[in-house]
Amino acid sequence: MQRSLDELDASGVQVLAISTDNLEGPASLAAAQGYEFPILYTSLDSSIPEEYGVFDLFGDGLASASVFLIDKNGEIAWQSIGLNYTHQVEAAEIIDQVEKLG
Repeated sequence: MQRSLDELDASGVQVLAISTDNLEGPASLAAAQGYEFPILYTSLDSSIPEEYGVFDLFGDGLASASVFLIDKNGEIAWQSIGLNYTHQVEAAEIIDQVEKLG
């Protein structure tokens, strides 16, 4: 996502990551990778990934790697829920979905 952040921003997409990991490992990874989008850490509270139906899908106590597009009314307009922890959605796919939403 970081590599395509300018393109995503230009399309009107706001990138926000939510992680159920504890802050120590992911924070250093985010700093090392130079991520410029916000990352929310919910290791002590799984309610947000639970609300989206992506928590503990694999019995690992973590949120599945997933992407959601939320419309201006706060409704889920598109989603890609990971089938495993390596799930990735290309920025081009996200931009394509944003364009389809108009």
